[in-house]
Amino acid sequence: MVKLLRRLSAVIAIFIALAMPVSAQSGDITYTIQVGDTLSEIALKYNVTIAELAAYNGITNPDLIFAGRTLAVPADNTALPAEVAPQTYTVQPGDTLGTIAARFGMRTNRLAQENNIANINLIEVGQVLVIPGTQPTPVSYPLPAPFESITLSHNPIAQGKTLLVSVTLNTTATLTADFETRPVALSGNDGRHYWGVVGIHALSEVGLYSLAFRATLPDGTETSVAQDVVVSAGDYATETIIPQPGREGLLAPDVIKAEAEKLAALWMQATPEKQWQGAFLYPIANPHITSYFGTRRSYGGGPVNGYHAGSDFAGNGVPIYAPAAGTVVLAEKLNVRGNAVLIDHGLGVYTGYWHQSQSVVKVGDRLEPGDLIGYTGNTGLVTGPHLHWEMRIGGIAVDPIQWITETIEPNSGE
Repeated sequence: MVKLLRRLSAVIAIFIALAMPVSAQSGDITYTIQVGDTLSEIALKYNVTIAELAAYNGITNPDLIFAGRTLAVPADNTALPAEVAPQTYTVQPGDTLGTIAARFGMRTNRLAQENNIANINLIEVGQVLVIPGTQPTPVSYPLPAPFESITLSHNPIAQGKTLLVSVTLNTTATLTADFETRPVALSGNDGRHYWGVVGIHALSEVGLYSLAFRATLPDGTETSVAQDVVVSAGDYATETIIPQPGREGLLAPDVIKAEAEKLAALWMQATPEKQWQGAFLYPIANPHITSYFGTRRSYGGGPVNGYHAGSDFAGNGVPIYAPAAGTVVLAEKLNVRGNAVLIDHGLGVYTGYWHQSQSVVKVGDRLEPGDLIGYTGNTGLVTGPHLHWEMRIGGIAVDPIQWITETIEPNSGE
């Protein structure tokens, strides 16, 4: 009983220490943690990084924060520590190297390198990892002019998903954005309110990424800010694909490469006009999905070395309809994808319809939701008749079903 009381007292002491408010420095902002809060959401709210907020408040595990505790948010970057000291972390049941890396705001491969881990899938409960020190990126608060607000639809965002980004400026300026050096197409008719969509690759390394913005005033003055984006692991299964006999040659690298380059020349372009309105529709009636986007794939029984870049719908000769407004930019027979149609929806968003038995549209056709595109079939590299429905943003394949379950555009329109 005495030992139990001592242990209970120790646990209570730890919780009291964790809940105690920090001593904020002069000019700091304070925030009291609410039920349901996460450190990433609080960091996003005050435009600081997770690592900065954790280090400034002495938090060693960003997943362990408690309602009622008061956090100090540095009012300026001079209050930030010069460096976050190296620390250790003991692997817990259910941990993966990816989730641990994301918790500490770093990439999985870097954490593996720092700990001499050859296989990122092989870590053991109880294993002690060294979390290397990091150099925080100075971030000022409030946002520097002309930036008024930056809003992300999801943070963290899962592999293979679409991130909606909205930016408001307090004066007219030209805005550009890059996600890890990849340009993001933005819409902003009034010069103050901008928005765009970012595709997160299905095989992105779990961890912290940078979304950078640059505003250019009419006089040429430039101001840049960066927003942390946490990419989390997607929940994807694994499957083996056995092509129909006689079509194995379509897996030849030169065949795949030539076709991919042809399509990339189209979907890497971003037309400035958004053509879609609201949520997308399913491309076929009474849909039955046989293979979901993101599924990790083995072809012909070989190693798992790829992923499913779209969603497959069962059916032979079933009508295919446009799920949203757009313009046809490709309608022809391809080697791997069979009879194919590619639709440009604007702002770098494209949808593809592969393996059709017949297409009824041509390049240049402007489609509205529900317009007939063609019929499901058995052409190209397939295991049987079906529709492969694919979505690309800036060339990155993303989960098209998200565009059905969510309305991916600003609430107020453009």
